Amino acid sequence: MRKIIFLLLVSLTALTAFGQAGPDDPRFAGMDRYADSVLKQFHIAGFTVAVVENDKVIYAKGFGYRDYEKKLPATPNTAFPINSCTKAFTGALCGILANEGKLGLDEPVREYIPWFRFYNDYTTEHATLRDLMAHRTGLPRHDQVSDFFDNTQPRDSLIYRIRYLQPFAELRQKYQYNNLMYTVLGVVAEKITGQSYEQALSERLLRPLDMTNTSLSAAGLMASPDHSLGYFYDEQKGKILAGDYGHEPNPNCPAGGICSSVTDMSKWLIAWLNGGKYKGKQVIPDWYVKEAIRPQTPIDNYNYGLGWYLSAFRGGHFRVEHSGTGRLSNSTVCFYPAANGYSSPHKIGIVVLSNEFGDYATSLIRDYISDMLLNTGRTDLSGSNGDWSAWFPGYKAYYASMHKPHTGGGETPMKPSPLSHPLNDYTGKYVNPGYGTIEIYLKGDQLQARLNKVDLSLRHFNFDIFDASPGGKLKFNTGNDGKIVNITMPLEEMVSDIVFERIK
Repeated sequence: MRKIIFLLLVSLTALTAFGQAGPDDPRFAGMDRYADSVLKQFHIAGFTVAVVENDKVIYAKGFGYRDYEKKLPATPNTAFPINSCTKAFTGALCGILANEGKLGLDEPVREYIPWFRFYNDYTTEHATLRDLMAHRTGLPRHDQVSDFFDNTQPRDSLIYRIRYLQPFAELRQKYQYNNLMYTVLGVVAEKITGQSYEQALSERLLRPLDMTNTSLSAAGLMASPDHSLGYFYDEQKGKILAGDYGHEPNPNCPAGGICSSVTDMSKWLIAWLNGGKYKGKQVIPDWYVKEAIRPQTPIDNYNYGLGWYLSAFRGGHFRVEHSGTGRLSNSTVCFYPAANGYSSPHKIGIVVLSNEFGDYATSLIRDYISDMLLNTGRTDLSGSNGDWSAWFPGYKAYYASMHKPHTGGGETPMKPSPLSHPLNDYTGKYVNPGYGTIEIYLKGDQLQARLNKVDLSLRHFNFDIFDASPGGKLKFNTGNDGKIVNITMPLEEMVSDIVFERIK
């Protein structure tokens, strides 16, 4: 009998959590129909939404499935990776530590990590924590450094490599998004607290905000009883397929490693909408909240603050937002503050978490809800028959261009010119101090490659050039004596091809 009662209580709790919209709130009347059209047109397994007004959650609901094969529904308590929405957490941690007198946002990074270096001396001597937070160091993304990094090595080893990474602009010259800079901020937090980044963040942010369903690793995500699997849409098969998040430690966690639910993220939004306060307690310093949403680096017609993008949403509503894209997930978090002298009369926050790659749909949902709440006079929010493209010009065409059906063939394949050397001449180890080691070896009569711990699929393209997946073209280069001396790969589009010198 007890077991039956327990199961009934669990079922009722799950049903209550699945949808928490106020039944009399007309602003969300068309949300179910709209969500259904997004799921179908974007081929998404599932997503969840929560909306905060002032200090209350006014809407929270899941759509589709967290487990597509087992048809387990996505709920407001379903945990997803939030990816780059993590950056605002890392920035807030730095603000808290500054409030404790342990660091200064305008102090050089080397004050806290004396061995840390950039490619050039001027940036090394002058780059501050604020410069890293505002993406203005002049260093392009160089994401492949962390993508191919051996995750069994410590976080220090990853940021040590930054000294070998070529910039494309001078310090504070222009905006350039860079994940590695937030990993540096995480290491700064570790050095001055004596704790891991994960411990410091949990102690100073997650626990005070009661974010009990939030973790900082893929393994932590999978351990949650209500977690989403990751999915992608296979165009050739016309199916939604599951992928693997992986379970290794994430050295880049301060840039994008948090996993959470919209229920937990609502608490995060409540704090930002209320000057850093949650349940009457000052969790994030009020001065840091104001500083983080103040323009720091201009980007065309909008700005970057500290861990947040700043823009004007239709009609001039000041918006603070960040999105996060992972291989099998996507997220977006935004809020419209009424404080700090801004003119918007609304204090509204929105979070959308999805288990499918691509930020088109989550951004679309975010803007649809924003329109419902801020632009109540609009009559074109969902279009006829729930067609999302009717109210968001260009999205349908853009999405179609990114998802062209696979037809196969159509092009006359080029007959590649032969290699210039016998296969054995290409084998060996090639090293770049920033990106690591490429090992070329023979398996039967085929060349194989491994970049650090990641196997690359090689297919001969032409002469001494191979298609390497992932990574792009891999080219063997010869010296004046005719011997192969290095490999070049276009691993960062903003700078010259990355050179791996032969050592063996």
